Amino acid sequence: MDALAGPGYVAIPNYAGAQTVLGLRSARDRRQRLGQFRPAAVGGGINRAARPNIRGDSIAWVDHPVGEVETSFFARLEQLRVASNRSLMAGLESLEMHFASFPSGSGYARHIDQSPMGVDRVLSVIYYLNPDWQLGDGGELAIDTTDGTVLIKPIADTLVVFLSEKFAHQVLPAVRERHSMAGWFLRRPMGRLG
Repeated sequence: MDALAGPGYVAIPNYAGAQTVLGLRSARDRRQRLGQFRPAAVGGGINRAARPNIRGDSIAWVDHPVGEVETSFFARLEQLRVASNRSLMAGLESLEMHFASFPSGSGYARHIDQSPMGVDRVLSVIYYLNPDWQLGDGGELAIDTTDGTVLIKPIADTLVVFLSEKFAHQVLPAVRERHSMAGWFLRRPMGRLG
């Protein structure tokens, strides 16, 4: 919470443990076998389209966690939502998450996390599923800060959280497949009580 209140971003290594990484990788593989992955799109409305030169990943939305590992992981993220609301008065109400897989050589051009549906994304979250990631594999998350660009390696069991509207960022191309879960905590709609 201190990092989010201060610089506005944080990378937390060893967030949920190796078993969570293995379980989520297995869940990712199961969704792949079931044909749930689709090329990621950019833009909104009639302009929404897959543009691999801008964003090269395929994604599978997780509308509801399936199985013990996904359920446990989402419960951990719920703790983060509650803590953000208590400490930062963030007004976070819900979470949207997806698995993301970038093939070797692909990335995601510099952007700010804005919803094509006009929903208020407040906190961006990324959890990496890449065991044995090595120096030189690439695939770093590059976050533009007032002090320069911060590079975060996509090492398994690292959780990255940052203020969605504050930071332009990009995914640099990697020399091997790069996997994660990514999403956003959404702000409570205006005018709603509770």
